[in-house]
Parts: sequence; C-alpha cells; structure tokens
Amino acid sequence: MPSYTFKNKETNEHYDKVMTYEELIEYIKNPNIEQIYKINLFRYSDNNGIKDQEYDWLKDPVVRGNGKFEPYGKVKTAEDNHNYKVLKKQKHFGEDSAKKKDTNTQSQSQKAE
Repeated sequence: MPSYTFKNKETNEHYDKVMTYEELIEYIKNPNIEQIYKINLFRYSDNNGIKDQEYDWLKDPVVRGNGKFEPYGKVKTAEDNHNYKVLKKQKHFGEDSAKKKDTNTQSQSQKAE
C-alpha cells in the first residue's frame, strides 16, 4: 500500500500513514488534516550508473577539485566507450602466433594422415 504524508493544522505536526486510496479520500475529509505532496527521488538504476553519479554530484554542495563532474566505473563518456571497445578487440601479446602454430600443426597432422 502507498504511504502518504499529512500535516495536522492544529499542531503543525507532519506524519506519514500507510493506507489505500479509498481510505485516503475519507481521511482528508477531516478539516484539520492536510495532505502534504512531496517527491520521493530514488536512484535511476541499481548499478550506480552515470545518471546516479551526476545526480549525487549535483546534489552535493561541496565543490571538490576543479568542480568538474568526473564519472567513475566501466564506461564514462562516448570517447571512453570507444576506447574500451578498441582495447577489448586488441589481441594479447603472442595470441596471433599461438593461433598460427595451432593451425600449422593441424594442417601438418592432416597431411601426415
């Protein structure tokens, strides 16, 4: 069930209650009760993506370093994404020669048969 925030006009007290929508309609008919509307901001994603990092950076009043937003994690910008893909496609040292040796030994064994 949803949670709603209310204000008691007599005591100026703010409090939350969990109730159905039908119960809410009946509850706010009380002239001493006022519903408070607020936005519940949640994370964009669970994996701390770039939007979450930017949101946290914008929300923080302390300026650190030069004040530039610098995301962290696997992929940061379009350029970093490109660089990541290029590096991922690169072969490790000796990987090509090992494949050539394997194909050479296979072709020699086929000739011997």
